[in-house]
Amino acid sequence: MAAMAFPCRLESGLGRFRPLTELEEIAQSVHLILSTRKGERPFRPKFGTRLDQYAFETMDTTTCSLIRQEVVSALQTWEPRIGNIRVEFDPRPEEGRLTALVSYQVRRTGAAASQTVSLPLN
Repeated sequence: MAAMAFPCRLESGLGRFRPLTELEEIAQSVHLILSTRKGERPFRPKFGTRLDQYAFETMDTTTCSLIRQEVVSALQTWEPRIGNIRVEFDPRPEEGRLTALVSYQVRRTGAAASQTVSLPLN
């Protein structure tokens, strides 16, 4: 059964829900994993990341390395459909955020994809 987008979307003129493509489904899953704090889900306390703990840290190479490890570890654990995960940073202290570009490859098709994750700074 095909996955459904959240929020739900209808197919134009057909009156039924539009299923996600595999890339859309994986992108939605990656976003969900990276935006969920560990312990936030009562029945899955280990699901998600601890990215929120870095919000008030100095964004130096050590902190960026720890964030990279957290992102890669969470995606390897919770999204088995992807591999070759890379994380690059674009610090923008003047905007008050750290932007991470998360790139990965879909194992089944070999398709490459990427998405950004923003982390507020102190």
